[in-house]
Amino acid sequence: SSAPDRVELRVVDRGPGVPDAAKGHIFEPFQRLGDAPRGAGVGLGLAVARGFTEAIGATLTAEDTPGGGL
Repeated sequence: SSAPDRVELRVVDRGPGVPDAAKGHIFEPFQRLGDAPRGAGVGLGLAVARGFTEAIGATLTAEDTPGGGL
């Protein structure tokens, strides 16, 4: 980013993406997509990550990646 007081970190995922209907909920605790493999987590990762970023006055967002994924 060109702002001197801002850092931007991007993580690109080439997975199947998140359905539009689920995008508003992916940062809530215990949210897992219906096709997540059994035993593949409890749905806390994004909620914890957002909590940490908000605690330091930052933001965490998800946006579509051209070609698939977030």
